[in-house]
Amino acid sequence: MMVALPSASGGSKVFKCDTNLLVSIVACVAVVACASSWQWQEATYAAQEHRALVGHSIGNHSGVTQALCAVLCLREGDAQCRSFNYDKTGRTCQLNGARVEEFPESLVEDFDFSYYGAQLEEPYIDLPEFHTTPSASEWQLVFKGVAGNGVKMYDMWTAATWDETTMGVGGSWRDDSLYGSWNSGDLDIGRVKLSLCDANNGSGAELIFDGTGSDVSSWFSKDRLISNPWQDLISTATNYFSIYGHPKEDRRFFINRRYGSCVGDYGWLVVTESNSHIDCDWDRSSAEYPYPIILYSRTAGNVQWRKVITEGTDTVGRADYLTIHIDVE
Repeated sequence: MMVALPSASGGSKVFKCDTNLLVSIVACVAVVACASSWQWQEATYAAQEHRALVGHSIGNHSGVTQALCAVLCLREGDAQCRSFNYDKTGRTCQLNGARVEEFPESLVEDFDFSYYGAQLEEPYIDLPEFHTTPSASEWQLVFKGVAGNGVKMYDMWTAATWDETTMGVGGSWRDDSLYGSWNSGDLDIGRVKLSLCDANNGSGAELIFDGTGSDVSSWFSKDRLISNPWQDLISTATNYFSIYGHPKEDRRFFINRRYGSCVGDYGWLVVTESNSHIDCDWDRSSAEYPYPIILYSRTAGNVQWRKVITEGTDTVGRADYLTIHIDVE
């Protein structure tokens, strides 16, 4: 797979998908990073800086990364997303149902945006709302929570009913029918899968739990773990392992080893949603990384959370979003 991006000297520069991280951000990992069993299509993205295609919008999303904007475009099978405009500063994604080749008069100068046109190299494969059917099992998507959209992940997951207006920001989504049936015990759940999608690192993480007899909260526990990416999680004591997490610190979906006055905090996974009590620098938001923030260990074991500052995302990853799937028997 190849992607064309603007070079510093103008024009375009072509990179291979498996050798250049920047390509992953735009297209490649956007589809396959968090679900290796999904089908996907190849595409070439040619960027034009300070340009935007107008008059062909099929959707707008705010508070999303460039990578997630590509995901949103590539998944819009029914709407036939063929290009997108992206404002890096404002983190705004505009999906288009046309390309500049079809409507050259619609491309206008816009200092804030860059235009990305998709040229499919394989037949388009519909991925509506990320509902996929792996060959080995029937994984069904229940929830997708997007980082940095200003809406608390815990509130989105635990709300009695889904409010699309206030919760569906930046592409977050929940299947209320599956969620309600699961919570009421009407579904025979076999397994539950939590996936972390980290397009910037070209990878993520996947945890699979035994969902037998579970509800929407109880499945996320250490004694239900079937598989996880960390070698020491099963054998190491934890002070937190639950969706509820540590509400005083607003840390949810929390798998933590220990606390040590911020600098000595170690763990595996956390969704931090504010910094209201103890002001630890590692879970502090910024213009680039607003709440909620999804952090996870990219090593083989637990990690010092503060390394997200001192070592960057090579050690502590920042996921773009998390998904929760169920396998109904």
